[in-house]
Amino acid sequence: MSFKKQATVMISNAVLGLFTCYLYLYFWIFVSMAAPIINLKAFLSLIISLTLFGVLNASLIGREQIMEWLYASFTYLGAIALFVAIFWLF
Repeated sequence: MSFKKQATVMISNAVLGLFTCYLYLYFWIFVSMAAPIINLKAFLSLIISLTLFGVLNASLIGREQIMEWLYASFTYLGAIALFVAIFWLF
């Protein structure tokens, strides 16, 4: 994979990871504010985000390249972990 394509995959997955966090918070605040932060209605946003993750990476990477899927997955999960860590500290 070229550097340009790898950078595109990593940046798009980092943005998608941040989008996942904001979408989860949106569903938690506006759909079920009285419920605890971990609930079924808020988890519906994760289904939307994981579908977007699969479609985005299938179109950018393809199906055969395992190492690129690992890079994409770690970038996506790393962006989510970084957001949660920052949100938890402040």
